[in-house]
Formats: sequence, C-alpha cells, structure tokens
Amino acid sequence: MTATPDLTNATPATREWYALPEHIRTAAEAIAGPPRPMTHIEILLAVGMAIANEQETAKRGER
Repeated sequence: MTATPDLTNATPATREWYALPEHIRTAAEAIAGPPRPMTHIEILLAVGMAIANEQETAKRGER
C-alpha cells in the first residue's frame, strides 16, 4: 500500500490520480511507469481512467 502525498497544492490531475483506487493506480504504473513530472501523471491518469472505464463496462456486461 502506497501513501498518498499531501495534495494541498496539487493540480486537478494529481488529485484525480490519487482518487483512483490503488489497484488501478498500480496497474497504470505497470503499463506507464511510476509518476514523474506532471505531463507523465496526466498520462497515468488517462491510463488509469481507461482501466476503470473498462472494468465498469465489463461489470455491466457490455463487452
């Protein structure tokens, strides 16, 4: 389990990234690597959100 950093001055993308469930963040990091400067965390967020959307689609049986 990873610790969530202080998000007081974080960008919206950083806040959204840490709002994702840890298992999704872990899967996204396995694909894109760990967080780096903001442009990379935006990529991680996109990958994480795609994983979350795919999981929701699968739960609904749409795929």
